[in-house]
Amino acid sequence: MSQSHEINELAAALVAAQAEFAAVPKGSVNPFFKSKYAALPDVVASASPVLAKHGLAISQFITMNEPINGGVNDALTTYLIHQSGQYISHTMRLHLVKDDPQAQGSAVTYARRYSYMSALGLVADVDDDGNAGSKQSAPAPKKESGHSRVGGLLAKKITNKDDRKVFVTDALGREVEWASLSEADLAQVELALATF
Repeated sequence: MSQSHEINELAAALVAAQAEFAAVPKGSVNPFFKSKYAALPDVVASASPVLAKHGLAISQFITMNEPINGGVNDALTTYLIHQSGQYISHTMRLHLVKDDPQAQGSAVTYARRYSYMSALGLVADVDDDGNAGSKQSAPAPKKESGHSRVGGLLAKKITNKDDRKVFVTDALGREVEWASLSEADLAQVELALATF
């Protein structure tokens, strides 16, 4: 992370903007996982009027990142910029599941969405199509555990056990034992699988 020497004006504008941001609706559907998510255009459309009102902007660039272990990785650098010239930036490694343009495009879109939301403190709302407000609710169907569901999806896509472990490590950016994965970790692995 880097920032301008001063960020007092940026910080004040961001605090004011965050007071006005609404949760971003999850308006897109991932048919593979049968789940909803907030797509990048929805995130940008939701935040842009508030950002403009407070003299803020987000700018994102595909860059190269030199990790500690050597080598070069594709990365995305996100800048939160204030009209005063003050800024904060963060670089996120892109996790490509294959070495082709489609995989890079998916990784860039995924990183742009999460970095954009993270920089602004945005959250995606659960869109239940009004079911929470209805008086009658159907009994919840039994859900398999996250470990079982994601493990099954992982095994279908990646047959080699060692390759699955590498995929999980890359998706999370750290090495972790399968049994100790949190629900948030499992969700991150599941999203990475969606671009695989």
